Amino acid sequence: MKPNKKILAGVLIAAVIGLPLLIKATRGESSKEVDIVAAAEQEIRPTILASGVLAYLNEVNLTSELVAKVREILVKEGDTVVQGQLLLTLDPETYRNAIDREEASRRQSAISIDRQRLSLALAEKRLARGAQLIERKMIGQSEFDDLRNARDLARVELQSSEEALRRADAILGEAREQLGKTDIRAPIAGTIVDLPIKVGETAIPSTNALAGASLMKIADTSAIQAELKVDEADIARVTIGQSVDVYATAFPETALKGKVQRIALAPTLENQARTYEVVVLMEAPEGVALRSGMSARADIFLGDGERRLAVPVEAVGTEENEDKKTERFVWVDRDGAARRIVVQVGQSDDRWEEITGGLKIGDRVITGPAKLLRGLVEGDRVSERVVADKPKAADGESGASGDEATE
Repeated sequence: MKPNKKILAGVLIAAVIGLPLLIKATRGESSKEVDIVAAAEQEIRPTILASGVLAYLNEVNLTSELVAKVREILVKEGDTVVQGQLLLTLDPETYRNAIDREEASRRQSAISIDRQRLSLALAEKRLARGAQLIERKMIGQSEFDDLRNARDLARVELQSSEEALRRADAILGEAREQLGKTDIRAPIAGTIVDLPIKVGETAIPSTNALAGASLMKIADTSAIQAELKVDEADIARVTIGQSVDVYATAFPETALKGKVQRIALAPTLENQARTYEVVVLMEAPEGVALRSGMSARADIFLGDGERRLAVPVEAVGTEENEDKKTERFVWVDRDGAARRIVVQVGQSDDRWEEITGGLKIGDRVITGPAKLLRGLVEGDRVSERVVADKPKAADGESGASGDEATE
């Protein structure tokens, strides 16, 4: 019996000593299951979101320079026209009457010149005869001065008539030009995309949205562009040549590839917000019927698409250090223990954040779960949890390529 008592006592002593250790192991030292992604090079494509409308690259609004009734319309909406083709005629009667009136005025000026030339010739003959008579003392100096003044006056009147003729020619030329403006011709080759005016309506010279102000719109439909509005906070990051994906409202799943062609120097003010117009020249794919005026949204890509060391954006945390400076950090699995690593970051997109310092390729970065990630403490035991269909680092890289293809 005594040996049994000794064995029992040993078991009790071992239990007293081992129980606290067991509790500590099961409570404090149990590993936490986390999601882990290896730091690797990824394609990072940060973007700026913008909205706007589509417009044909070469588009002309035809307006009248005269006030006149529309006499005849020679085209219809959808017609293809060539440069210089007659599209529409305005009533020319008023301007023909003006030409007739100015031609009559010119004829009167020409007749007046002929009359003044005869008067000048007569005055010069009388002055020459007076010079002979004054030499013979047959007339006085006063009479000779009258003859000379008459000659000078005839010269001035002839010059006046000649100026009146030049003025009549100018007015007649203007009247003929006005008559020519009653024929509206195509300034460019293209398609009639809008024809609001009708025969009998009065065309007026105005840029406002008034009835008769717009005759028709011609556009080269072979090329289209997006006119985007970019917020002033983002415009400094937009440069000529950047790639853009444009999504027309009518085709929300179709990415229209384009590049930034022009950036406005002056802003526009809308609802107390300043925006800058950015024009994007697009490559319209076959089978997509794009039209001017369609609403669109766009992703303007800021990066060059180069592969850089990156981690998922959800893995990067932010907090203030003892010096009240903001620092970025990630949690890394080092031999089964969580280690907080301060990192330097670069550009980012919706999925990846570039790491410029603090990590190297292959570091096992903890990415979640989010609730557990917020409660991690330096040295916590961690282990990678096994989740069905969990994306690996290589999958992330291929996913980035897939994003690029979508873009």
